Amino acid sequence: MKIIHTADWHLGDSFHGFDRTMEHEHFLRWLQEVIDREKPDALLLAGDVFDNANPSVQAEEMLYGFLASATAAHPGLRIIITAGNHDSGRRLQAPAELLRPMGVEIRGVVEHDEKGQPLTDNLIIPIGPAGKTQAEAVVIAVPYLRTGDYEFKDNISRSVRDFLQGIVAKARKQYGKDIPMLLMAHLYAAGSEIAATEHSERLVVGGEDCIDARGIDAGVDYVALGHIHKAQQVGAPTPQSQATAPLGQGGISDKMMFYAGSPMPMSFAEKNYSHGVNMITLGANGGAMVERLEYEPLRGIVSVPEKGAAPLGEVLELLRALPKAKGDSAEWPYLEIRLKENELNPAAHNEIVAALEGHAVRLCRLVREVPEGKAESRHRKMQSLDQLRNISPLDIAHDAYLAATGQEMSEEVAKRFKKAAEEVRN
Repeated sequence: MKIIHTADWHLGDSFHGFDRTMEHEHFLRWLQEVIDREKPDALLLAGDVFDNANPSVQAEEMLYGFLASATAAHPGLRIIITAGNHDSGRRLQAPAELLRPMGVEIRGVVEHDEKGQPLTDNLIIPIGPAGKTQAEAVVIAVPYLRTGDYEFKDNISRSVRDFLQGIVAKARKQYGKDIPMLLMAHLYAAGSEIAATEHSERLVVGGEDCIDARGIDAGVDYVALGHIHKAQQVGAPTPQSQATAPLGQGGISDKMMFYAGSPMPMSFAEKNYSHGVNMITLGANGGAMVERLEYEPLRGIVSVPEKGAAPLGEVLELLRALPKAKGDSAEWPYLEIRLKENELNPAAHNEIVAALEGHAVRLCRLVREVPEGKAESRHRKMQSLDQLRNISPLDIAHDAYLAATGQEMSEEVAKRFKKAAEEVRN
């Protein structure tokens, strides 16, 4: 059997204020072409279907339009979707009964009985080759787990691991030891490679959501993970060996746990990630071979300079060397500029905008780096929401004031801000 693993679509996402609808449509057209060419028996979408819990009508239309076209073109194709931490599990699962006759299964939440015990039978989904009714593989489809979905033991990591292993054991008891089995989960596995900054996955500060995943692959042939945006095999020795060694069966790692990664970069920290889907070929009596199918996003990401920061003169020279505007603007890459300044120069922004005129880029942000003691913003390098949650509103206000005026906030202004912030809190 052939199965495609994808995750972290984030439909409805915007990138620094730019709408990404065309980018998502481009990916979905590519994925449809992959399905047409490879004719898989199933498609697994491991969470973060939408970018937020209240997706736009346009984002929902993209999802359901894809499901309709894919299943109409390939009767018998099974599509299994689980909710991620960005999704509203209940909302995602709401049309499940309508979609089931099309071959689409959605697991948005873990249901519970009247005593509050988790019901896991419906998370075990038998599948067979397209056009056949007999089960030849089993997919354990687990949505993003929240507090109360599982029995809490010593810590979250052990509790989640025991919950997953318990469902695998139940499925093995029901379907036997020889049937191929896959586990879907949306979690942050210890040992997986993440970006050093700008965690758009919404990782919990302090790593409380980091799960020691050792052993969750026991008893299954493949673990289809979502949540981390970098495509990788969990437990691979190094990123370098992962890039060159074959995937699956005796490749770089005995662990068959994979993140499919996001279809497109979700932050500037992800600009060098590869994108695509994993295609799994299951053996009749277990075992899996994994092939990476690469996808080129509609829009790329550019940093000027490529690494580090540079003085204004060098930045302007690099900007003037960028490609001139021509063709479809939908393909223009996103741009960040990292400016090194000895003193904050309020006019630098205007010079940069002028240098960019007529060039095929979409300016997203200007990051200023000012040396210590030179009216430096104390939190200038902090960019992600998770990082911002860890600094005070007053510190953020100091940054905003400095960026707008080129001067430090006075004590009087700071006093007024603290009073207004207190009124908001009350």
